[in-house]
This record gives sequence, structure tokens and C-alpha cells, in this order.
Amino acid sequence: MSGFLKTMWNRARAEHLPPLEEIETFGADGEEAIYRLLCGTFDCVIRNVVVPHKKLYLEKDFLVIHKNVPFVIEVKNWKGEIGCEKNGEFYQNKENGVHKTLKSPVGTTKQYIEKMRAFYKIDTPICGIVIFAEPDCKLTTPEEMDGIALLKPQKAITYIKNRANALKQRTLFADPDQILHCTRFYSLDSEFCKGMLADCFFDCETASGALVRINTNQIAYLSVKKVPFKMKDKLFITYTNGASGVFYNRDTVFDVVCLDGTCQKIALHRVRHIVF
Repeated sequence: MSGFLKTMWNRARAEHLPPLEEIETFGADGEEAIYRLLCGTFDCVIRNVVVPHKKLYLEKDFLVIHKNVPFVIEVKNWKGEIGCEKNGEFYQNKENGVHKTLKSPVGTTKQYIEKMRAFYKIDTPICGIVIFAEPDCKLTTPEEMDGIALLKPQKAITYIKNRANALKQRTLFADPDQILHCTRFYSLDSEFCKGMLADCFFDCETASGALVRINTNQIAYLSVKKVPFKMKDKLFITYTNGASGVFYNRDTVFDVVCLDGTCQKIALHRVRHIVF
């Protein structure tokens, strides 16, 4: 079988994504800004971290590990005045006079830390932070509620540094490469898969045909456009540092560990977008 026919055969037989489980929006601008801030300050920043919970999972935006201390971070891009009622519920007063009751991020962050502690068998401190990313947000909440810090971005950076120094933790609970983090796959027909990408690299080509090896740990977003007559896929890649590039690929298949414990082989040409 010729190389061209073999490529056609492999692409035709490639597995589809698993059935749709849920629809999620891509990262908000506020979350992206916080991600850049954290990466510019700390060496270990893990995005979209999950822990198993019953048959599903719990997820938080970031896990920062600084001086062996894990900091679980939830980002809120709420505008206006943000306060807290006596019953623990949050509220939002917008500039147009609208008053809204909001679900408390304190409870969900605390629950995540409890599940994380149980899953990894952690007996050392885990710190929780809710970062309010919107510059115009006015916080009237205390800076800490039920052990969870409630802070604007720059105060959060200072808090992480000071807290890690105070704890003086000697050992890390897990290898950062083994900490569960999610990759989202969106296919052409809106099928969806969410799981842990097992592949650290994949090969593709530049427009001139030069071979390039892409590190998946350095990608924030990947979009795929089909080039059917050439049996290629045109890849638009955005890196975590904000840089971007265009490459070409034929037959990459990713190994994905799904959160239900199963494994899937997902062909890149079956994918429309991947959010890392």
C-alpha cells in the first residue's frame, strides 16, 4: 500500500470522540490574565486541575506549587461591588443598580481541597485562594473566609509568597507531572471528551516541510483546519506564553486518559479545537 493510500486508510478508520458529556466555554479573559501573571511569577503553574469525585470530578482553574506548598486557585471575573451576606452567600451590586445573589466560591474551593487531600493522601497544608480578576471589582468581603483567601491579583501573589515562606514545607505531596489536569477536545460534530493527555510531544511540519516537535505542555490552545486534497491538517497553535504558530500534520493520534478511568485514542484530524 502506498504512503498516500495508507494515510487515507488510517484517517478513515480513526476513532471518533466519545459522546458529548457537557459543553464548556473557553477560558475567559480574566482567567487568561491571571494565568499570565502566575506564570510570570511562579515556576509551577498547572491549569484546569481535577480530582475524582464519585463518578465525575471536581475542577479548579489553577494549582500553583511554590516552595512545595500547593495553592488551589479559583478565578472569578465578577464586576461591581462583591460582598458577603451573614448566611455566607455572595452578592453583586452592579453599576446599573442590579443586585444579584452569587454562589459562594469559598464552599466549592474548600470541598475541592478536601477531595484533593483524600485522593493524594496529603497530611500537609493545602491553601485555597479565590482571585477576583476584574480590575473594577470592589471587594467588601473579608480577606479570608473559612480558611480560603479572597484577594485581588497582586495581593494573591504576595499571599502565596508569604504563606509558602511561613509554612516551610520540605516535601511535595506528588510529582507535578502526575497531578491530574484536563485537556478538552471538541470535534467537528460537537462531540466532546475531557481527560488527561498522556502525550508530551507530537510531530508536525512547517509550511516548507521542515519537521517540528511540539511540546503539549507548552500549548494553551490548538485549532485544526482540514486540508482535504493534501490529506493534511493545518494547525493554529497558541502557546502558554502568548506566542502562536501555524503547522501541518497528517496522522497524530493522542492517548487520552478519561476521567472515568478509560483510555481513548483520539485522532487529531477528528478534532476541531483542543484547549490544554
